[in-house]
Amino acid sequence: MFRYEFQSRPASSGLRAGIPCLLLLLAFSMNAAAQDIGVPSANPADNPPQVNPDLATRSTDPDRPPAYGPEDAEVLIMVFSDYQCPSCRRINQATHQIAAEFPGEVRLELWHHPLPSHKAAEIAAVAAVAAQRQGRFWEMHDRIFANKERLDEARLEALALELGLDMDRYRADVKDPAVLERVRSEAELAVALGAINTPGFVINGKVKQGWASWPNFRSIVGKEVAAANALAEQGMDPSEIRNQRAIENNDNSETYEAYRSAVLEPRAPVAPE
Repeated sequence: MFRYEFQSRPASSGLRAGIPCLLLLLAFSMNAAAQDIGVPSANPADNPPQVNPDLATRSTDPDRPPAYGPEDAEVLIMVFSDYQCPSCRRINQATHQIAAEFPGEVRLELWHHPLPSHKAAEIAAVAAVAAQRQGRFWEMHDRIFANKERLDEARLEALALELGLDMDRYRADVKDPAVLERVRSEAELAVALGAINTPGFVINGKVKQGWASWPNFRSIVGKEVAAANALAEQGMDPSEIRNQRAIENNDNSETYEAYRSAVLEPRAPVAPE
């Protein structure tokens, strides 16, 4: 069963004293900006030419997978990710950018799938969810990928401290059984949908595993957007489009049913009384 449900000095002396502070502030701002657009891959083909995630809205619900793009987008991309997966790190900038490539048409959600073979991936996912509860998921997400060589509890706590999180709340959340249950149930859903490996993508119900390049990924999403738009021209609303495309994208009744019950049904519009 899948569960879900922020005394004055003389002018010349002040100027001299202020220069180092100004440089420090500038460096901090540049670092914060870099963290906010994802960790770039060493392979240029992985990275979008420009990363501007703020073209897409960000979700704010701490109890659901963090997302870019509107709730009623016609195309839903679920990314199942593992913090110790090298390919998951490679897609980091793409994850930030893809919804901004198709404003209003695409929603990207980040779901956790820590593989059993990656011993620190689960505690890293728990730390990311704890940061999400304070509205800082994407910043923590990027810092974890940037520190992939060391992901023990002490380092994750240091990253939370760098972000300025309420540390008492952070420590309580990483120990909250509900956080671990959420991470594990998301991983169970990945397997039920057929996304066994990471990164796993479920694009309107169609599972794709692994990673090729940013142009390839953008092309796949663009084709799905075109197919969804064609259904919209026939008068379907977004929920109908997502369901119809999931049927068309999935020739396995069991995985379709898992997707329908765990993903589509919970977000279906409620009929007025």
